[in-house]
Amino acid sequence: MAEAEYKGDDNDPRIEEAKQFLRLANDADSNNRSEALEDLKFAAGDQWPVEIQNSRTLEARPCLTINKLDAYVRQITNQIRQQRPRIKVHGMNTQADEKTAQVIQGICRHIEVQSDADDAYDNASDFAVRMGWGYWRVTTDYVREDSFDQEIYIKRIENPFTVYFDPNSISPDGSDAEKVLITEVIPKSVFRKTYPGKDDGQGFTLRGTGDSNAEWVMKEDIRIAEYFYVKRVPKTLCLLSDGTQVFEDELPSEDSLTSAGIEILEKRKSFKKEIHWCKLTAMEVLEEGVWAGKYIPIVPVYGQQLVVENKRKKYGLAGARRRYQYSKR
Repeated sequence: MAEAEYKGDDNDPRIEEAKQFLRLANDADSNNRSEALEDLKFAAGDQWPVEIQNSRTLEARPCLTINKLDAYVRQITNQIRQQRPRIKVHGMNTQADEKTAQVIQGICRHIEVQSDADDAYDNASDFAVRMGWGYWRVTTDYVREDSFDQEIYIKRIENPFTVYFDPNSISPDGSDAEKVLITEVIPKSVFRKTYPGKDDGQGFTLRGTGDSNAEWVMKEDIRIAEYFYVKRVPKTLCLLSDGTQVFEDELPSEDSLTSAGIEILEKRKSFKKEIHWCKLTAMEVLEEGVWAGKYIPIVPVYGQQLVVENKRKKYGLAGARRRYQYSKR
């Protein structure tokens, strides 16, 4: 995404909002995250509980690992690779006929090819099969260093644990998400080179439990977060005599409407949905922008989900295999 440098007040309310959302999303998904991490380790071959492994080491007994799970995972992921998801556009009405749909379809295919979108789809699906969920994202970037032209790209999210998704989202594609946070912890030396002149928290003193900044600023590292959030701007929607529906502040001049013989038939209160984005630390906003779409461009890929006592449990293939194998020992 092409961003603009932020030049506003450092005491931005979005910083506190991001901190609160990080805690909310982490608390709401803490059990899923801890179990998913165990599943991921198990799928990678770390299949012995620590206490059993220590006791066998003391007894000079081997801890053999025959990773049968990987074969089951590959059976599913290989089927996904054979029938990868593709963006398909259909003509639905006079505004989107079949010929127009074919043009948009070609644009979408171009985006997928230039982005190597197969890699993003496969990566998210692999995590969904192993531990229950993964992510990929849509972004934009300049085509060259000496150009103002931008292209759309579909990118993989390497580590799904860095994404804190809206816990109130229930749509399978995440289209109803109101907030999403993507975090990254980097060394302060790298931060100073990337954002010269920005506050790296060098004078911050690490404090105890309950300090909301303790997880954002460490002795040698600092957390950077991409914060997406939805803003609904109140608008008045107008219905014109020619059937056009347009917001009142986007209407042509009254003289233009009169000369065209168009009049306003009806008005109603509505809103315009905007997707805002900013990159921030615990001290200040580094960059900000407005996303051109109407959905937060982070797409979840889920494995299995169950709602138990009003809590959503997410799991993949490794969880069942891990419990079975532990019971056999």
